[in-house]
Amino acid sequence: MPTIPDRRVDGGPALSAPEAIAHRRATRRFDPARPVPDGALEQVLHLATLAPSGFNLQPWRFLVVRTDRNRQKLYECAFRQPKVAEAPVVVIVLGYHHPHRSHLDAMIEQQKTLGAIPESGVAELRARATRTMERVPDPALWATRSTMLAAATLMVAAESLGLASAPMEGFEPEKVKEAFGVPNDHSVCCLIALGFAAEEKPFPGRFGLAEVCFEEHFGQPWTLGESE
Repeated sequence: MPTIPDRRVDGGPALSAPEAIAHRRATRRFDPARPVPDGALEQVLHLATLAPSGFNLQPWRFLVVRTDRNRQKLYECAFRQPKVAEAPVVVIVLGYHHPHRSHLDAMIEQQKTLGAIPESGVAELRARATRTMERVPDPALWATRSTMLAAATLMVAAESLGLASAPMEGFEPEKVKEAFGVPNDHSVCCLIALGFAAEEKPFPGRFGLAEVCFEEHFGQPWTLGESE
């Protein structure tokens, strides 16, 4: 397992998961003069890989864009959003449609080595994963679901280390694929800008549990924690 960092990029203690979730904002403007330290970027990417996925197939792929030339290419694919040009790092988050065809054996071997699965369970896991994955009706949708869990994990990890982030869904997927050589068996799930915020953004608010939670059946009001 990757080492869990305990310091932010400014030297202070890393935020806990609840603190990072509570403090995270989608940053609108980045300071282009402040680069993301290599070590912090590597830690954020490592932590993102700890997200869950079906059969532990880990379909996410992170295409990290840092040079001015390539960020300009991406800027043209993303409706010229200023964040893409300003942020020192933009991660193109990809979902691989068929990881079982290329990485299943490696994943199983890793689990054996770590003691997560006994030798007696290998054949059954291999057969079940292959059978299930080959029957998935929409591989792109399957890959996107797990990959977006990794994207959310990446942003929480960034916040915990003192980095700002901004997820973006405003881009042209086919242009991104063409510009960066992304194969057709990968979906462009989102873009995530990383860096340091140039301005503070106030908390925009969230709906309460009574608005977004139901109890036992859709439409049945949520009552846990509600006052009498």
